[in-house]
Amino acid sequence: MPSMLSLEEHLQLWNQAHVQLIEVRLCTVEVAMAFSMPASGFVYVADNIQHVEFGDVRYTEPADIVLHGGEGTPVQIVPRFNRGRFYLVTYRVEWGQHTDTQWRQLAEQSQFGERVSTVHAGVETSLRTLLHTMEAAWQQQQPGAQLQAKAYFLSFIYEWVQLQHQSSETADSSPITQVIQYMQHFYAQPITLKQLAEHANYSVPHLCALFKDATGYTPIEYLTRMRVEVAKTLLTESTLSLPEVAEKAGYRDPSYFGRIFKRMVGLSPLHFKRTGQDKSSLTAGPATEASEFNPLMIKRSMLRHIEHALGEAEITAIPQRIVALDWTMAEYLLALGIVPLGVSEADEMPRWLSLPIAIPDGIVDVGPRLQPNLQRIAELSPDLIIGTRMLTEPYYDALQQIAPTVAYDLFPSSRQTSEYESLEYSFGHLASVLDRGALATGIQCRLEDSYKVMREYIHPRIATNKAMVAIGYSSEQHYLLRLSNDGSLPVGVLERLGLTNAFKPGHYEPLGFTTIEMDKLEVGDNAHMMYLVQRDDKIAISRLQKERTWRMLNVSSHRGSRMKPSGMIWPYGGPLSVNMFAVAATRSLTLQSSRYR
Repeated sequence: MPSMLSLEEHLQLWNQAHVQLIEVRLCTVEVAMAFSMPASGFVYVADNIQHVEFGDVRYTEPADIVLHGGEGTPVQIVPRFNRGRFYLVTYRVEWGQHTDTQWRQLAEQSQFGERVSTVHAGVETSLRTLLHTMEAAWQQQQPGAQLQAKAYFLSFIYEWVQLQHQSSETADSSPITQVIQYMQHFYAQPITLKQLAEHANYSVPHLCALFKDATGYTPIEYLTRMRVEVAKTLLTESTLSLPEVAEKAGYRDPSYFGRIFKRMVGLSPLHFKRTGQDKSSLTAGPATEASEFNPLMIKRSMLRHIEHALGEAEITAIPQRIVALDWTMAEYLLALGIVPLGVSEADEMPRWLSLPIAIPDGIVDVGPRLQPNLQRIAELSPDLIIGTRMLTEPYYDALQQIAPTVAYDLFPSSRQTSEYESLEYSFGHLASVLDRGALATGIQCRLEDSYKVMREYIHPRIATNKAMVAIGYSSEQHYLLRLSNDGSLPVGVLERLGLTNAFKPGHYEPLGFTTIEMDKLEVGDNAHMMYLVQRDDKIAISRLQKERTWRMLNVSSHRGSRMKPSGMIWPYGGPLSVNMFAVAATRSLTLQSSRYR
């Protein structure tokens, strides 16, 4: 469509159209599935999908690809060895009787809503985050939530249209990328060097020179390695016969395929199928060139040195299989639209954390946060491990043997840096490592805008700007409070709401809180006092509810919501948690009632 419409025309068509959202669904697929698009809509490939056939084009390694087509467009999705996930969003477009004729004609000429198109969303956009929130709102099955889902859909459409036209402009100026995408789509078919040169609008010698400079390979070498990588996946993750594997990898002659495969991998296809490993992985020494080949990467992006709190990590390409050793790190990933493979105490995470997006099922529990299960982590074959310095340091050397490990210092050792500043730095740094820096910047900008709105709403409605935040809990029949100190994350949020911390312990606490028995607490009467509590801690709740001056900040679990009931807003989390804390504090401070639940 971008080739037929200008950006302004494309946006204006969506503005003129009457759009009805039909369905938003996050689908899980364990075996190959085929279907036809039930209406005009999108397939957004999320995780663990080996390849997708959409219309008459096949897409290999299609993570974060956005496919659009009309009703009846054929779709086939093949997952990897574990469960794959994709979003399906369908809609209907109608034209009002007062719509100008020129827009109706333009829509018909451009096959508006019907034309098959592809956009590689990559990792710099917020499209996946919009889908997360859109799907969560849609599943609530409430009129207000459905309207909210439609608002997210229109935001998705706006960003998708912009991305389509940007991709079209970039493609026009990036012939090497065009050639690689052509290979990715048609590697199973006969491809000649002349075809590739014509596709790039270059002569054969000029294409070969530019291509090798960008990738380190000639076009045919690159295509051969791409086909071998496809064959390796089919050999280990399917029950296809060798001739079938050869054909799907682009070789009509199984014998020729066998010779190419053995030369590249070091083993015959049959031997590789039995062992599932390259010859280089069976012997000591560096990997072979073939085993390091990634058909999605260009040479200049192959290796990066990442500095972090415990040293330096070497990362090749963009990590896809990530293990988080801390709930805050897991929240960072979810905020960036990435589902971690494994998380420490993953089974407990939904009980403690309340997030505005659903915590997906299927995340592997990799053991306690204080003592992660190294064997379980190794079994997941991650390409990146992330954690906090405090929890990661005792196991850092062992973790580095499994995968590159990056640690962040969320609890500053002095008053020089606040926990909120550590959050901003670590979230932005991780987003940069994962090539999602623009998305993280957008999230932080929207958060700052939210603070401004809440700050302007709060101050005309309160008599004092002093406030205090505590976590209440019981221990051996004692009623204890963890009071947030200056420099802590909760106090950092209060400060951004224009408030000051009423609790002054008189000494620095490296974890940001002071524990005290409730009966021994002495606070003036002119402070707003708010607390969080684990929902199943009946003793603490009963005791705290007797204190008329304290207000609970817990969120309620709504019926119809797909989010699991949560114990409380997590006060040590990431950008999603601090936003929820700010909203809860704002509501608490401005409600007439002495309680907020």
